[in-house]
Amino acid sequence: MKRLAMAMALALVPATAAAWEPQTTHAGLAEQAALASRLHKRLVTLGFPGGLFEPLTIPPADAPALMTVLKLLSPTHGSVPDARGRQAALAWLTAGAALADIPASQGANHFFDPATGAGWTAPDRGLTDKIRQVLGRGALPDKGIPAPDWLTAKTNPFNLEQFHNQYAKAVSAATPGERSRYMAAALVAAGAMLHTLGDLGAPSRVRSDWAAHLEPLGAGPDDLGSRFERIAALAYGRLGIPGPSRTITRTHLRDYITSKDGGGLADVIARSYFSPNTLPEPTRVGGEAKPHLARPQPALPARLNIMAANREDGTTLRSPSGTCLARYRVEHDVLTFSLDDDCMLDQLSVILPEVTAYETGLLDFLLRGELTITVADQITVSGAGLGAGSLEILVEDERGVRTSIGNVQVPGTPGTPGAPGAPGAPDTAGTAGTAGAAGTSGTAGTPGTPGSQLAQLTQIATPPAGTRVVAVYRGTDVAGEPIVAVGAMPLTH
Repeated sequence: MKRLAMAMALALVPATAAAWEPQTTHAGLAEQAALASRLHKRLVTLGFPGGLFEPLTIPPADAPALMTVLKLLSPTHGSVPDARGRQAALAWLTAGAALADIPASQGANHFFDPATGAGWTAPDRGLTDKIRQVLGRGALPDKGIPAPDWLTAKTNPFNLEQFHNQYAKAVSAATPGERSRYMAAALVAAGAMLHTLGDLGAPSRVRSDWAAHLEPLGAGPDDLGSRFERIAALAYGRLGIPGPSRTITRTHLRDYITSKDGGGLADVIARSYFSPNTLPEPTRVGGEAKPHLARPQPALPARLNIMAANREDGTTLRSPSGTCLARYRVEHDVLTFSLDDDCMLDQLSVILPEVTAYETGLLDFLLRGELTITVADQITVSGAGLGAGSLEILVEDERGVRTSIGNVQVPGTPGTPGAPGAPGAPDTAGTAGTAGAAGTSGTAGTPGTPGSQLAQLTQIATPPAGTRVVAVYRGTDVAGEPIVAVGAMPLTH
């Protein structure tokens, strides 16, 4: 009955599914990542007292293209600003997660096979041409940029550089209105990056199973996509997306997707799950014949339960932890494997918390740079794990206007010998960890940030007036990754 109900629901959903459904699954994933990350405290520290719920405004006249795209989203999902261009910080993040597939061709850049390094490649030419006739010539490109490269690609309007540009301006811009606008734009870019990473939680996206994303899902001729991703939207919606059980931390941006140690999200999903068109091939039972695997992993057990497979419903292949990997049965002496809706639901119950764990880690990675400011006769700015870059110090007056009082070039701070984010590193003022989120307490010892020893970056005379001192550093960390580090401290006289 559960499978029948799911099939009926699939037939009733008309939207084209290019990825995890943007306004439900992706928005929910980004929301859970934000709640578990350091984002709320970072916003409060930087002068946005409502944190995740601080109203931020992008005037429509300043970003007409963005507003046009946002109007394609449903206002009922909570990621569309009002007529003034105003909505909460969290809503701007989820808006970025929802619009990363617009236009539809952008979704081709959210695939990556760690075994080959390839991104999206259009499958059968005849099928591709037919779908183009339905969806439009530009809807299905022949090739996509592999997801790890897309995060930093110049053609990506929401790439890492765009995030850093807007984030730095959200600290250094003169007026509160300007800072609100830039922070909202930074959150849109961050949400889109979370979307790119999160898409790689779908097995077909990391096993070169491109055809799995062209399955007919409903009654309409243009309702094509991944059944696995559609089931996630139907079963979990937005509010049902599970939070992370931990925070995944990495030293390099690319490592969140793929890494030499096999710890990237694409690596883990690719070796742990089958996709519809990479199941073991049908095999005649008897003799020494064994099912052929498209990939070495997930591996089959030494002995399959052929007796149980002869039953009408067959039996289940499970992972060592008990998750359904596939169904298999014997009919007319041929052993076949399949994925049904219940099996996919079982996988989703495991995969979605993993995706939120990686997305939380990526969001914390983007926000990892933090400066410590002490105020006395002199203002001292310190940081940890920073390479060469530039540092600007600003003072904010009682109107909220910020004025630059110093710019210095930073040669770099020494990293701590040993592993990045060594446990036991001291906490410092202005930390942005969120209670309950693994590995997020403390500035100097934040996992994923090489180096844990605070070093003085500069010291300048304390200004005679002002209410707050802020600082923004832009450069690289000691691992060579681009970084924007920020800090703020009340100014008392």
